[in-house]
Amino acid sequence: MNAAPPLEPWLLDQLRNVGLENPSPTDPLHVRLVNTLHRLGPGQTSGSYLVALRFDFNWFLQDAGREFAQAKTDYEHHVDRAAVKARAEGEKSGEMAVRMANATDEAYTLLLKYRLAEQRERSMRKFLDTIGSAMDNWRTSRADERAADRSHADGYSGGA
Repeated sequence: MNAAPPLEPWLLDQLRNVGLENPSPTDPLHVRLVNTLHRLGPGQTSGSYLVALRFDFNWFLQDAGREFAQAKTDYEHHVDRAAVKARAEGEKSGEMAVRMANATDEAYTLLLKYRLAEQRERSMRKFLDTIGSAMDNWRTSRADERAADRSHADGYSGGA
């Protein structure tokens, strides 16, 4: 099995700026982010990289949201169906019918899938927040640099 070639330092720096320390060559999102950075190439502004990463990331977050919604719907539909079936088969208590529905292996599997999808979507939103924070830091840094440049220019021109 061939290992993926090491990533260039400039590319790793840009990924670390958004908290991605060890990109995986098997994770489709990581591959997409790396490819985006390669497409832009070295020497771009941090802002350019961050905007491109955020754009790509939004597509994956949209997919994660759909997966979450589908998993939740599948789980709830299973429990509802099983509870109705239990009631139709003579279970008198609605609460007990729901408990019986939740006690099935299928409900367990669907609930696990639902919770994992929920956690993935939540984690991706936090990662998107990290990209937003990195963009804010970059903007602040650029504003500070512009203010320093103006101050330096005013000092040399004698402006007040």
